Amino acid sequence: MSIALFSLLALKLFQRRSLFYPDGRPYFKDYFDIYFSLYVLITTANHPDVMMPAYNDNALFALFFVVYTLICLYIFMNIILAVIYYNYRENLKIEVQNMVAVKRDNLSRAFDLLKVRDGDSFVITYSRFGALLDKIPPARSEVTKKILWYVLDQNGDNKVDLPDFMYLADLLNVGIVEMEETQNCFEKFMPRVYNCVVSQWIRTMTAHIFFRYLFDLLILVNAIVIGLDVYEAEWFFLTVFSLEIMLKIYAFGFVQFMKQAWNVFDFIIIGSAVVGTLYEVAVGASNNSRTLTLDILLVLRVLRLVKLIRNFKKFRGIINTITNLGPSILTFGGVLFAVYYVYAVIGMELYRDKITFYGGFNGTHSLETQLYCGNSKLKHSTFYATGYCKNNFNNIFSSFVVLFELMVVNQWHILTEGFVHVTSKAARLYFLLFHLSCVVIVLNIFTAFVLEAFLLEYTLDKTKLESAVETKIGEMGLKLGKQPRKKRSKEEGGDGDSKPQFPEMYVDSDHNVLEDSLDRPDAARNPNVPDMSGSVKSRFHIMKKRRVEDILVMMFEDELEELEIMAMAAANVSCTCPCTCGKKQAAI
Repeated sequence: MSIALFSLLALKLFQRRSLFYPDGRPYFKDYFDIYFSLYVLITTANHPDVMMPAYNDNALFALFFVVYTLICLYIFMNIILAVIYYNYRENLKIEVQNMVAVKRDNLSRAFDLLKVRDGDSFVITYSRFGALLDKIPPARSEVTKKILWYVLDQNGDNKVDLPDFMYLADLLNVGIVEMEETQNCFEKFMPRVYNCVVSQWIRTMTAHIFFRYLFDLLILVNAIVIGLDVYEAEWFFLTVFSLEIMLKIYAFGFVQFMKQAWNVFDFIIIGSAVVGTLYEVAVGASNNSRTLTLDILLVLRVLRLVKLIRNFKKFRGIINTITNLGPSILTFGGVLFAVYYVYAVIGMELYRDKITFYGGFNGTHSLETQLYCGNSKLKHSTFYATGYCKNNFNNIFSSFVVLFELMVVNQWHILTEGFVHVTSKAARLYFLLFHLSCVVIVLNIFTAFVLEAFLLEYTLDKTKLESAVETKIGEMGLKLGKQPRKKRSKEEGGDGDSKPQFPEMYVDSDHNVLEDSLDRPDAARNPNVPDMSGSVKSRFHIMKKRRVEDILVMMFEDELEELEIMAMAAANVSCTCPCTCGKKQAAI
């Protein structure tokens, strides 16, 4: 409506003035042409070109375009974005509420099938809980089952009632990674050599955190050297980085070394550099080609600088957030692809073979039929002058490229005018509808969703269940990087008190600082949770990767809290009465 009103005002202001565009076209003489030009101005694609003829005639006419831009672009477009996303969010909340309601109903039914009587109430025992987990993939170890049980058993009475059982589905979605400690192959086959004084010194040096600092510094120096084109130094860095990999494999073992993603990356890049360099030396390649190979591979090695960024908490949060938003981005990508495909098919039906690319423009073709993109109507058009002939709807690939260019917005009005020249002004409707559906609606919803989800992920380090699982893992002494308790003798300066088995400055195979299991006094430990650090070799940590459904539930956590309380209350009422629960179970 605002564009229509401003178009009418522009028609009255400029219709009777003898104004022309630089290419000779009349300026603002037709209402629908004005409407399209002002719509394009909202996208800023034709600014300030659309204003210049009027501005050149009278400087005060610039006020018209300034006021129009402020009102329509900076106010109304943002209001439209807010309205679109508000309605989208409300519908999304209803879907999430329905999903949560179905999940709770299914959990309630499952509880009725598994429950046993315990006095006046019904509960689930550990034996039935373990049998249930055996039926749910993936396969879990007995220790993992214990961890999940202790999280659900909040009061420590070795029983799980219905309110606690309602958290099971969310709990199973928490990524618990079990890492079993294995014997180093060097220690297995060469125990005397591996445990000698020199070997222990090498392993201690490699495991020290300053070992990481040293090679992080060398990565920075390597990046600077590559930038300064000091080719002679590349051999030095190749040797040093190869030595780093060999030392880490020796100290931590090949299996543990390859479990870390950055170690795999280093192994592939440096290994490829070594193999490629030795091959080129063997076949007698030139110095320039050998240097190029080293440059490419060692520049890729500099990508490990990202690992340095992850050492800072704020940057680590950003990287983790981007990773967790991956599934959500793929979901919206699927929606965007569907929109593209629909408009590509329509575009191919409407504009196939209207514009053809013959490999050149501006009169370079020998055949007259190949001039002007194969259509003489484009002879004096900006579309042809800028070499846009390949932007056509002659096949699905070209159609997708054109639609992507339209989505980017820049020069989209020139693309539109090209198809207007070869058809009619009605062609503008196709491009206007694509801009509205793709840019104004889909992309704005996507942008708003990413912003909200990013802020949610960035500000929320862990969910309540993730924190609870991590706490139980720590109480059981099974947190990754923790060792069994060890009593310090009087000769060591203590009186049987506990101490870490390794200093704080030592790291694992990916140079993450290790933690000791005794990060709080024994008095603070939960007496109902056993310490299993000495009897279990496996260690656990939380993998913070969330599904799209998890992010949506987190997004509407406040709105869903009231629904959750009502569901819990209803569950308690129905299952504290034996007769009610019995009837419900019989009905099932």
